[in-house]
Amino acid sequence: MNHTALSRRRSPRGTLSLLLATLVALALVWTVAPAATAGGTSTPPVPPTPTGLPAGIERLSPYVPGVACDMRNRAGTVKLAQLIKATYANTYGLVRSCTSATKPSEHYDGRAVDTFFNVRDTTQRTNANALIAWLLATDKAGNPYANARRLGVMYIIWNNKMWSSYRSSEGWRPYSSCATMPTTAYDTTCHRNHIHISLSWEGALGRTSFWSKQVAPADWGPCRPAALNWASIYLAANPRRCSTYPTVAAPAGASALLKEMVPSSGMLLKPGMTGPAVKTIQKALGVSATGTFASTTQTRLKAWQSAHHLPATGVMWQATWVAMLDANGMRR
Repeated sequence: MNHTALSRRRSPRGTLSLLLATLVALALVWTVAPAATAGGTSTPPVPPTPTGLPAGIERLSPYVPGVACDMRNRAGTVKLAQLIKATYANTYGLVRSCTSATKPSEHYDGRAVDTFFNVRDTTQRTNANALIAWLLATDKAGNPYANARRLGVMYIIWNNKMWSSYRSSEGWRPYSSCATMPTTAYDTTCHRNHIHISLSWEGALGRTSFWSKQVAPADWGPCRPAALNWASIYLAANPRRCSTYPTVAAPAGASALLKEMVPSSGMLLKPGMTGPAVKTIQKALGVSATGTFASTTQTRLKAWQSAHHLPATGVMWQATWVAMLDANGMRR
């Protein structure tokens, strides 16, 4: 059959129908096809994996909770945040002030990154999912979760769900009750406008093979003593798992001041710090409760320490906390 002859005989209405059909088909292709990236590919970028990695690899990190009020940016945490930023041009947050906290967090240890992607933005959601897939992918040597292990990733929270290295066999599981709270009012709580990544101590300190090219030994970090709710700041590597203890509570009939002191007990407080925990200590010392650890507070604290046969450092260390709790009626 002569298709040219048929074309000549096609009516104007038929030609218009063919044109419309062609435009619809093209529109579907444009809609379905993924958007090209700046590099001309159809896949989102991922961070570069370094060369020269050792054949060995870190274990999946056990759960090592936040324990201290330290607020130092850790080398590995910063490098991970900057690696993600260099790949996706997004922003990030690291340490947080802990003097108003009632319980520890990896953010207060310098072991957590909030890297900002918004699930309601298609490009940001695609990039976030690509980053997570890169972290949890199996490498060419057959190591599952390879980049997460080499970076010391302990857990990830994103878009209503949580993945944990110490519960990796469960995969992604629901985070809190976020699936029942879809409105934008809960986007921060449910990690829909950022990815939270918590790291092991070796990951946070930049000792893992992703950065050092050597498999890092386990580091359990500082341990919380039984008598206090916060541990001391990180001073040296700890190769042994810490003992765990119940949360310390004020005894029945405790004074209002003791009840106020106990949740912050053990928290390192020093000149220059501000917040409710500082105000509590000022009340215990009998100085103006400004919430700012200035010279008057330091001088009074040194005098208090000397009177109780402690080194007059002017810093709230663990021994000072124990003595001050006891002086205000703590029973053990």
